[in-house]
Amino acid sequence: MTAPHTDLRTGTHDPLHLPHESWRRLYGLACVRCGGGQGLRPGGHAYTQHPDGGRLGWAVQICDDCEHDSKSTDSKAS
Repeated sequence: MTAPHTDLRTGTHDPLHLPHESWRRLYGLACVRCGGGQGLRPGGHAYTQHPDGGRLGWAVQICDDCEHDSKSTDSKAS
């Protein structure tokens, strides 16, 4: 099961085991990282498994705070 503050853009998720909060994130109603709803903007894609073995892509949203945190973390890693 996905933890409340897990970035859904990592990995491929089993749609049968996602909590309600994760569905809000997949539908773009909440930030893909923190679950917040303020200042959302396009944030890439998250993926769920399809019963036929493929993956389904979801255009997700990210909030300003998480986008800033993500960029500063990425620059520290390089």
